[in-house]
Amino acid sequence: MDVGFVGFNTYSRPDQLPSGMLADSSNGRLGKNGEWQVRKGVDVIKAPFASGDAVLRLPTVSEETPPLTVSLLPTTIRSASLASGKVLIVIDNPAIEAGHIFAVGNTVEVEGLVGSPSPNGSHVLTAVTDNGDGTKTIEYALSGTDTTYTTAFCLPFTLVDSTTPALNGETKSSVIGFNMVLLQSSVTAVYASTTFSDPNQENSQFIILASNESAVATDLNDNSIEVKMGYPVNENIPLASSMLQAFNKIFIFRDGQTALENDNFFSPIAIDSASINTASVVTVNTLIPHNLAVGNAVTISGLTNFTAGEDPNGTFKIDSVPSPTSFTYETGVGSTTAVPAFTVVSSLISPGFKLAPSGQYSQPVQLAPDTLAITNGYAVATFTGGYSLISGVKVGDAVEIESVGNSTLEAGQNFVIAEVTESPATLSFYVQEADTTGGGSTNVVFQQRISQGLGFSHMPAPEYATYHQRRLVVPFKYAVEDADDTFTYRKILDEVITSDILDSDTYDQIYGQFRFNAGTADFNVGLHSFSDDKLLVFNRNSIHLVSGAGTSAKVQLITNEVGCVARQSIIQVGNNVLFLSDNGVYGANFQDLYNLRGNEVPLSSPINSIIQRINKNVWDKSVGVYFDNRYYLAVPLNEEVVTVDTDGNTSIQTNLAQVNNAILIFNFINKQWESIDTTNAPNWNISNLIVAGKKSDRAVYAVNTLGGLHRLDARVDATDVLATTIPVSGTEDEDPYAIPASVTTRQFTLGSMDRKRWNNLELHVQSSPDSESNLSISAELENIDATVDLGTLRSLNSDKLLERNEDVSVRGRIGNKRAYGMQVTLNNIAGRPRFRGVKVGGAEAFRSTNTAI
Repeated sequence: MDVGFVGFNTYSRPDQLPSGMLADSSNGRLGKNGEWQVRKGVDVIKAPFASGDAVLRLPTVSEETPPLTVSLLPTTIRSASLASGKVLIVIDNPAIEAGHIFAVGNTVEVEGLVGSPSPNGSHVLTAVTDNGDGTKTIEYALSGTDTTYTTAFCLPFTLVDSTTPALNGETKSSVIGFNMVLLQSSVTAVYASTTFSDPNQENSQFIILASNESAVATDLNDNSIEVKMGYPVNENIPLASSMLQAFNKIFIFRDGQTALENDNFFSPIAIDSASINTASVVTVNTLIPHNLAVGNAVTISGLTNFTAGEDPNGTFKIDSVPSPTSFTYETGVGSTTAVPAFTVVSSLISPGFKLAPSGQYSQPVQLAPDTLAITNGYAVATFTGGYSLISGVKVGDAVEIESVGNSTLEAGQNFVIAEVTESPATLSFYVQEADTTGGGSTNVVFQQRISQGLGFSHMPAPEYATYHQRRLVVPFKYAVEDADDTFTYRKILDEVITSDILDSDTYDQIYGQFRFNAGTADFNVGLHSFSDDKLLVFNRNSIHLVSGAGTSAKVQLITNEVGCVARQSIIQVGNNVLFLSDNGVYGANFQDLYNLRGNEVPLSSPINSIIQRINKNVWDKSVGVYFDNRYYLAVPLNEEVVTVDTDGNTSIQTNLAQVNNAILIFNFINKQWESIDTTNAPNWNISNLIVAGKKSDRAVYAVNTLGGLHRLDARVDATDVLATTIPVSGTEDEDPYAIPASVTTRQFTLGSMDRKRWNNLELHVQSSPDSESNLSISAELENIDATVDLGTLRSLNSDKLLERNEDVSVRGRIGNKRAYGMQVTLNNIAGRPRFRGVKVGGAEAFRSTNTAI
């Protein structure tokens, strides 16, 4: 008999488990009263992305019904002409090709026709006529003089002489079809995500999903609020990317490419008017102060009535701020046609990303203001020569007084810039000096602090970063070259480098650089900021500790017996750090820095058989978080399919998981593994787990590569509502899936190895307060092996579902089945029933001392 449960164990034999331990637990939660209950459902919060219509892709469910317009090869054109303002294209009747149908209103692409006016490009069909001879005539409108177009086939080679072909640039013939050009910007997938708190909004927290097209921030307090943030022209997000908020900035790290950053997050602002001059300078006016500054990146959307090829929409950096309600930027397309006023309908200014500084790092120059005025401890240095004299200085930079002039300052004093303005050009900082008189002090000279080693460097294009003691710590795999956005792979994988304090752009290559296990077969996997100015460095085969920073930093090897395989699996719980290693999940207690492995047994040893199912080829993508006294670890779990042929032979087929498709959950209150969470959705994957939210919306959120943001343990109706496909222009809804919950008890043996006669069982089950419940019941017998179907909760409850919040004691007969041991399996059918206890009944079936089989 078991009354209450604490966890599950798949490593030991079921008959070796103690009372209260389950043999298996899928999609369940163990409460404080020891009952097992089907978990709450996963709910999609937002699916903000959609693929464009004009991309090379498979058809959606709604597009599988003819006439198809997706994934069809183009049709060869037999002849084409222009007559009376209509292009007439003759093709073979495509009815012989299943589903390949052209219809009036279709948008088609025409290529390879030769003649003027050009009939090539995108057109809308106005007529489709069956000629009755195995051909069709397709028509669309085009102005011009009547003509017959050339439709010769273009060979990919030229005959140099009578025998020798030479390749040329031609690879196409005259064709008509549906757009199958692969537009990377239209094929949307989520490649990075992070949580973000807007310092200007007390009650809001965002989760940002970064696709290859744009980044979208969703307000968890109000899911209807989203902010779309664009990227610079010709920039996108590759697969190996990550995101982080630090220094009131949002970073996207792109592993070998210049990082993207946003340094001014704000709610979208309506555009009042906008225009462009012949120098490609766009002026934007707003009704309210925009609070934007020179250098901020903005995303402009909704402007129309512009000249073709001179689109003012996109992401740009602000060049000037003439007034609090206006700013300018350049489109970068060269000379343009002046447009006195763009059409403004629902046109918005939104935050945008820009390229982080790169290229040659210029050492700071002397700064000599014309005047330095101090009022109430606030010093303002004014440069009458203009903003260009201080354009390299930003808020947070440290400056040192080199010459005091006639001021009361002292040489060598250091201050931090608090404000930079463009017009007038000023630098401001706080001092503890008396107020100046007259026009202020003169002949004061100061400069930024210079590096102590070989010179500062810009951010070295890392794949990720960790915020530690007001610095960014990043892998040092790439050297920053003098040319902008140019990096060289250093072929060193075990170095990290730290930024200056509160400065994401400055890295000292001597005193801020650390290398671990140089010359050994090891490389950096992850970093974790611990307490007391300690940084944990997780390599693939070792763990190190960095104490302090700068010239006083110390590096210490903790262990070279174990390393980390997945950067995002590292989490801290109190003075413990958990991470996924070759041997499973380790829980390291840092009261003894040299005993990282605790009792030298992985935390995951009770579920080692499940750990062995993780696909090691992609387990570096595993991700973990800590929330509600639980460790959630998303892993790529292989599926083992067991089949039995007609001769009774058993075979096992392993389906390799290529994405995180399961979540392993450890309960810190019970100190046992609680569940393996999966879904019935075939395309479900978890690219990231994020703990976010400030009030009732605080929870664990799962991000999948197909553009969905989901909240775990959110639905009480025992269904998962998931975004498992990227819709075309947002036309498809999310799908509901039943939760595949099941639980298996330990094996009961009545404390002996003798064969028993099993005759009955009793279950204590209670329905949840939110829905009626039903589940199937079976008993698994060992030696003699058999599975007994005991029916359902409904069949044992007078053919009724168990009512809401109702509890019941269910009894069933096993039929005096003879076996050594028995365990019970419950599979959920409806609702979220709670399993509170089980009792099985039987007696020894053989007491003779004679030999028996």
